[in-house]
Amino acid sequence: MRHRILLVDDEDMVREYLTCVLSDNGYNCLSFGNCREALEYLADHGDEVALIVSDIRMPEMNGIEFLSRVRETIPDLPFLLLSGLYDQPLAMDAWRGKATEYLFKPVTEEDLVAAVAKYLRSGAVWNEEAARVQVRAFLASASGPGGDVSGRLLPLLDTLGTRRFETLQHSQRVAAIARLIGQRYGLAGVPLQQLETGALLHDIGKVAIPQNVIDKPGRLTDEEWRLMRLHPSIGASLLSEVPDFDAERALVLCHHERFNGSGYPNALAGTDIPLNARIFAISDTLDAICSNRPYRKAGTLAAAREEIRRVSGTHLDPDIVRCFNAIDDQEIESIQRRFSETENGEPLS
Repeated sequence: MRHRILLVDDEDMVREYLTCVLSDNGYNCLSFGNCREALEYLADHGDEVALIVSDIRMPEMNGIEFLSRVRETIPDLPFLLLSGLYDQPLAMDAWRGKATEYLFKPVTEEDLVAAVAKYLRSGAVWNEEAARVQVRAFLASASGPGGDVSGRLLPLLDTLGTRRFETLQHSQRVAAIARLIGQRYGLAGVPLQQLETGALLHDIGKVAIPQNVIDKPGRLTDEEWRLMRLHPSIGASLLSEVPDFDAERALVLCHHERFNGSGYPNALAGTDIPLNARIFAISDTLDAICSNRPYRKAGTLAAAREEIRRVSGTHLDPDIVRCFNAIDDQEIESIQRRFSETENGEPLS
């Protein structure tokens, strides 16, 4: 029976810290200073190991290589990567190597215990690998148009959206409102479907952002904010494998650009920002104001309209804002009711 956690880090103090935290919380831990020793242990005792926590930057063999070796023999073993260094290539290597989760150092006791408990608690648990399976399945089949876009992506959005970074209802609301705006702007057919699909997938890149940065309830540090700002580029990279998906990918890449050039990742301005991203920015602004957040209650639709008017011409395209202003409150409120959530942000059952 699997019950032991393997801790792998070349720094003695880090191994001691991880061991103390997890042991104090009732876990049976065994630590190694290098990946080679850990692999030798796994060769003889792999059936006893419930989870691995490994650093990335280590001599001889790094954590990504160690992950790859483990996956060859124990493909379903939960594997948590830790690193004080983070960039997009590293994130993509971790994602492609099927890391179960990625935590950014220094990791707090609360974050470490929560990450481990997610995979070792009794009963059914969500495994992030399920999200990756669904992403790959979608990437393999998404090139063809047609059908109910939201319904076709529902399994993917349900796993990524409600479990990882945003609620499924948020993704559905911003997509439906973006579709309304797009219709007012004159989009129809395939271009309108591309807008809706890109909106549904806008935050897919957050699948590769460290979990404790995604879940942090308070203000992000400068370094954590740098990591968070990578998610549009990561999402675009994931979707680059899909043929004939340029419009959707462009929305994912550019959904945090601003009309005056102050956005990211490329500081695009005006009509250099793809049309679908400019449309989406309004629906996202609306939903951000009208949704509950840990630090404030949801605002009213009237307040959201006022803010959208205020940032028209700076953050938002004024021509598209005029199209948005032509939409009745009742149409927006209907979407909000259809994809509503409870006061604590959980989806209604």
